[in-house]
Amino acid sequence: YHAKQLEFEKSADIQNRINSLNLLIKKIEPLRLNRTKNELKEIGQFLGFKSTPLIIESFDNSHTSGSDGVACSIRIVMGRPEKSSYRKFIIKTAKVGDDYSSFEEVLERRFSRILREKTQLPDLVIMDGGKAQLSCAQNIFNKLGITIDVIGISKDERHRARWVHTTNGETFDLLK
Repeated sequence: YHAKQLEFEKSADIQNRINSLNLLIKKIEPLRLNRTKNELKEIGQFLGFKSTPLIIESFDNSHTSGSDGVACSIRIVMGRPEKSSYRKFIIKTAKVGDDYSSFEEVLERRFSRILREKTQLPDLVIMDGGKAQLSCAQNIFNKLGITIDVIGISKDERHRARWVHTTNGETFDLLK
């Protein structure tokens, strides 16, 4: 704008500020990434994961009064949503409303495709649900011959995420 108005000094000043801001962002970004990596590493160690969960996928199922069964997955890489990797699955073979069969179908479809296309497996899978949903994921991963850390998150009566369930049988209360 200022350049068009022949206000070259103001234009140069604004451009210098933009350049300084960009330089600051470039310097801060590695610090943020290192902090994110350290936080993820601490979480992984606390929960007994085999690796630091730098890539996380989370799965949830839904249906409308027993029909229109769907599931979705989101992917987070280094603490940031990777929206291009979000997926919606229409439940094809599982009985709608059967949370366990729906999860097994979706997980088998998703991870078979990742293996077939040789794309990056996540370090951690988060299941919406408790120990039974966690077991569904473990069964599919065993069937496919892959090792991925997995946890389940179940909700309380107010529908708030409350408990984290791990594969070693531990349960952590998030509200304590």
